[in-house]
Amino acid sequence: MTPFFDSSEKIAQLQFHAALWIGTPFMPNAAVRGAGVSCQKLVGAIYQACGVVPKGFAVPEGPMDWSQANERSLIGAFMAALPMFTEITASDGKLLAAVALPGDMAGFKIGGALHHCGIVIAADGQLIHCVRNRGVFFSNLNDATYLSRVRKIWRPIKQ
Repeated sequence: MTPFFDSSEKIAQLQFHAALWIGTPFMPNAAVRGAGVSCQKLVGAIYQACGVVPKGFAVPEGPMDWSQANERSLIGAFMAALPMFTEITASDGKLLAAVALPGDMAGFKIGGALHHCGIVIAADGQLIHCVRNRGVFFSNLNDATYLSRVRKIWRPIKQ
């Protein structure tokens, strides 16, 4: 399976579209650049802009505190049904970070379930995501905070 982001041009497009969202505040289940966005809606908007998923692709809403009382991941169930992604799992975050490629969606455990996501945008593990009280920003998948919580990687693939 060939990754969707298989050229420097496609990776540059990903980085361009991701950077447009930097500084957008967090707002549950929203996707308005500059006004408010949630983690799953951010990922969906960037993937739409890059052509991974079609325009109008519906990203489901998610209850903010779902993972505090549930072990079942809403993100995992949704991603499992998408043919344009392949799932990569490993026994710990370091192994996942080592295989992550630009364009991969990383899923993080928060509370009892995988309930947060972001997109790896560079080979060094740079990640874009959105969190409450911080908004959209860049992090690094190799930072201890993220390594201890990353549970899955979903790689967009060419169809």
